[in-house]
Amino acid sequence: MSKFVLPACIASPLFACVAHAALPDAWTDFELQARTNLLVNDEGWNLPPGSSFNSIDASLNDNAEVAFTVGVVPDGGSSHAGMWYGSHGVGGLVYEAPNNEVLIGSRSPINAAGSIVFRLFAGPDEGLYVYDQTSGTAERISTSPVFPNSYGSEDINASGALGYQAGMSGGRLYAATDADGTVIYASDNGLDPESPYTYMYSSAFNDAAHIAAKVATSGDYSKEEVRLFAADGTSTLIVANQATDPESPYAEFDNSLDVNNNDVVAVVAERAADGRRVVLRSDGTTTTEIAAVDPAGTIRAIESFAPSINDAGWVVFRARDENGQAIYIGDGETLVRVIGKGDVVETDLGTAQIGQHIDDPNGWPIFSGKPAINALGDIAFVAGLHPKGDSQTEWGSGVFVAYAPEAKPTDIVFRDGFDG
Repeated sequence: MSKFVLPACIASPLFACVAHAALPDAWTDFELQARTNLLVNDEGWNLPPGSSFNSIDASLNDNAEVAFTVGVVPDGGSSHAGMWYGSHGVGGLVYEAPNNEVLIGSRSPINAAGSIVFRLFAGPDEGLYVYDQTSGTAERISTSPVFPNSYGSEDINASGALGYQAGMSGGRLYAATDADGTVIYASDNGLDPESPYTYMYSSAFNDAAHIAAKVATSGDYSKEEVRLFAADGTSTLIVANQATDPESPYAEFDNSLDVNNNDVVAVVAERAADGRRVVLRSDGTTTTEIAAVDPAGTIRAIESFAPSINDAGWVVFRARDENGQAIYIGDGETLVRVIGKGDVVETDLGTAQIGQHIDDPNGWPIFSGKPAINALGDIAFVAGLHPKGDSQTEWGSGVFVAYAPEAKPTDIVFRDGFDG
């Protein structure tokens, strides 16, 4: 199978160039950022006692800074939501929503400057907010002339522009907002009768201000395309399913995906020939299968969470192997198990194993949300924990960063103003 020709070195304005000729053999440096548990068990760590998060994505930038939403922060006899930010095991809540406001969704993307975008239901409507590290405040961002009923797939790029999906009363659209205003990239035919798109799924946004997404082009939604949309209204076909293109080997795509800053997309698909799920990487010209399900092989199942891709073309995703749930990473040639059920990690309570305190033969979930990867190959994930050798004791859930061997924490120069 043909492969991408990818740069051997990815440059970042925050770092010296770091070479990645090939995937490392293993990720072995795991650092706990925060942990939550029921108060009847313990107070958790790096969070107010009794705090909890559930079904969240932990976001990660190229400086190994982490952000995630905390759905419940105890507040006397009540509670409110908050936003956690930190790095290398040092951090805490930087934003706490008033009791009558609700943080919505599992996402809280963070960019290179440490700015965090999130959705907040405040009063009568939902808005996009950006937390700024310099001011220590969160500001609602106007997306006029787009006034949606709801937002989705919110993201923030290196320049501070926001990309998102907007749900309107008549349909959906993709848009981006920056200091110069809001631009609509594409709309479905419920909003624009001339549009070829009958449905617009979750999107991803990159530093080139391009939006990648799966769209449907038929009334029954059977014809699927993955496209890359630009602010000028043009789009590029990345990959289509067999209902759209008879020569395509893929029957359908998952509803969510990721895109890197080189406009390369990672998405999970189902092969038409054998019905097996595969993780794809494609730039619209070359499509590579990163991993495929094999009932007798390494990957027994690919879970229904979007993969993440960095600028080197490394793709990280959730899967199941012979031991249970796991996180894998691939570059099209090599596949590496990052971490999974039963693996040992260090925590504030001591040595733990990845897993749940209930050993469910039907597959009790161990991981939360999708893993994130940065340009250096560091990976953020959320996982359940129990003491080593004792699956009947609950240590709650932890947010971790797995550092790539070439990018140890001591190699990183923090941006100005960060003292963590």
